[in-house]
Amino acid sequence: MRGIRLCGGALSLVVALGVAPAARANGGHDGDRDKVQIRTVATGLDSPRHLAFGPRGDLYVAEAGRGGPGPCFVGGEGPACMGASGAVTKIDRWGRQYRIASGLASMANTPDNDNAIGPHGIIVTDNDRVLITNGGPTEPKDATGATIFRETLADQSPVASLFGKVLKINRQGRAIPRADIWDYERDFNPDKVVGNPAVDSNAVDLLQDGDRLVVADAGGNALDTVDQYGRVKNLALFPNRAGVPNPFGGPPISMQAVPTSVNKGPDGQYYVSQLTGFPFPTGGANIYRVDPATGAVSTFATGFTNLMDLAFGRDGTLYALEIDHDSLLGPLNDGALYTVSRSGEKRQIALPPDTLPFPGGITVGDDGLYISINGGSPGAGAVVRVRLR
Repeated sequence: MRGIRLCGGALSLVVALGVAPAARANGGHDGDRDKVQIRTVATGLDSPRHLAFGPRGDLYVAEAGRGGPGPCFVGGEGPACMGASGAVTKIDRWGRQYRIASGLASMANTPDNDNAIGPHGIIVTDNDRVLITNGGPTEPKDATGATIFRETLADQSPVASLFGKVLKINRQGRAIPRADIWDYERDFNPDKVVGNPAVDSNAVDLLQDGDRLVVADAGGNALDTVDQYGRVKNLALFPNRAGVPNPFGGPPISMQAVPTSVNKGPDGQYYVSQLTGFPFPTGGANIYRVDPATGAVSTFATGFTNLMDLAFGRDGTLYALEIDHDSLLGPLNDGALYTVSRSGEKRQIALPPDTLPFPGGITVGDDGLYISINGGSPGAGAVVRVRLR
């Protein structure tokens, strides 16, 4: 299977060249192919995922990495090994590209070290502080099928202790734990009845809202909050969808939700994108709206396929990014980009073929949309700027 592996509630991939990016969002306009400009702004990335601008105009990219020498185990798509290859790359406002943090926890499929799970969500605060989610370790299993818990991995390789945490990256590039989402899943497993009974966590995105952080957990099918003391609490759950046809025959499937990003809208509500779990049906993904006070979930927009990220423009336009427009089970690997109106009406932005191969994240700058591509490829990841005229 190809693309980003978030199936079964877990998230991973199933799957600077002279630019001065400007910070902050300004919105955009729909367009057709002769009104779109594409420019590569960063290359050589290891499974790049979400992106964020800092207040000075620097662009930051979370790299999920390429796994490593081990320990090894059975992942969601077969053999996988972990290592310290996760990273955060900065493309500064003069276009210079360099890593500000490395040695973070990563796991990837073997033998190609692709489709990694590792650093995924990223935000930069007003005081230029970088926060990331180091996703995983999802639900690794040993040869007998028993779940291997993070603590067991950490006994063999200490970097595994970074899996499942929100991390602050300090000025020296050191990762400082801010909250432990995996620990919360292990102890409480909020979605065990409505989503996934297994202890399965993969923190994939975060936002700052006042004194608290809001974290999307793709493995836990949940939206959690973190207070200023690092205490985690569940805010919302995204239940399974029953009766989904199995493309390979047999009885219908109970499909997990698999949230992939969280953004705060102009109305103060949280907006959450959905990948869906297996069988990744075309048109089966939604954008949810979550009340930040009560956690009540409503459906804002429908009819997407395998959504990976969302971003709001300054004018209130919502941009939605699909990782694979014809489904993770389809033959092609092009993602897709949409605008979504405040009423939930979606419109696809026409792009040249092969513009967005397996995109991993999107953010909005003053001079265009910035999107990571080849999100499951070690060394072949890149960031492109899409300018809509």
